[in-house]
Amino acid sequence: MPMRQGVTSTGDIASYRQKIDMSEKIAQLRPNAAPLTVLLKRMKNKRTVYNPEYDWMEDDLYARWDAINAAAGYAVGITALVVDNALYFIEGDTVKVPRTGEVMLVTAINTTTNTLTVKRGYGTTAAAALVDNDPLVIIGNANEEGAGLRGIRAQDPNKVTNYTQIFRTPVGLTRTQDKTRNHGPKEKAYQRMKAGIMHKVDMERAFLFGEKGKDTGTQGKPRRTTAGILSYMTYNVLDCSAATPTAGAINTWLEEVFLYGSSEKVLLASAKLCTIFDNIAENKLQTVPGAKTYGVAIKEYLSTHGKLYIVKHPLLEGAVYGKYGIAVDMENIAYCPLDASDTQLLTNRQNNDEDQEKDEYLTEAGIELRLPKTHAIIKNFV
Repeated sequence: MPMRQGVTSTGDIASYRQKIDMSEKIAQLRPNAAPLTVLLKRMKNKRTVYNPEYDWMEDDLYARWDAINAAAGYAVGITALVVDNALYFIEGDTVKVPRTGEVMLVTAINTTTNTLTVKRGYGTTAAAALVDNDPLVIIGNANEEGAGLRGIRAQDPNKVTNYTQIFRTPVGLTRTQDKTRNHGPKEKAYQRMKAGIMHKVDMERAFLFGEKGKDTGTQGKPRRTTAGILSYMTYNVLDCSAATPTAGAINTWLEEVFLYGSSEKVLLASAKLCTIFDNIAENKLQTVPGAKTYGVAIKEYLSTHGKLYIVKHPLLEGAVYGKYGIAVDMENIAYCPLDASDTQLLTNRQNNDEDQEKDEYLTEAGIELRLPKTHAIIKNFV
């Protein structure tokens, strides 16, 4: 064991003991191959987690919209109405039927049968017959003079859970090959670069398409997979049903895209979707200096509803995902590495008696997608 005097510096540590932090460097390797991962790292959308099973809480304002639930509907004089969710209402709520304009006053609630007792035509608009699935919107509440406190309702935040996933990408070459002079770049550096790109692409695919899972591996230890963003996205889906979306259809979809969340969102777009935007929105598209800021090519589409940053995504390919676009609210998504387990290049991973050198990229991380209503999907276009 070699001895030394004085303060130890990083230069005194043997290479086989060093971990090389690759989080930022790997983001620079062909950034357009994995734009989501690059954007999350560059935009500092990062939340370090301290357990391979991690949670976050989601909450929203109380629901305002419900609907009539009666196949035969209700005549004008009926005051006991079955709805989808009676828990949404409190006595004294004023409720409007947008289709007819009628306003009703809620006087009693039976949450067991989802029945509201109401005063019909509570305003200047006369009561009208109600049909099944008639939308209802709570527009406020009306209270008597001197009345006591009205009913109280509350809702708990929703807990969402995901797992971190261990990503490993090894690379190696013999000592002889390492010492051999070849044309082109040094072989070790070249192989490390390729492995770094593949490592990043593997993470990107998991962050897009992965589903949460857990089992026991062959050595009896836990093995986990992280849920990707598509597994959370169930709202604001425009299914084009094998048609080419028009400018009007896209603008209508953008109403939903920007209904919740930020007024600026990123659209991860397949090559086909990029072409569609180029064709129908040429005068609304402009290139922004994303390559300087975030390292990926970005185009900006400005609509009345909000600003959409379009990023061509090479992994949205094939018969299904080649007809996809994923609109992401970057304020509600985070990259979640396990404590001190962001991407590292670990060197000299070979056995002591091997005449070769093996390195590996290692990351343990997952994704956090909050408030699915702030994100959106467009799919099945041609």
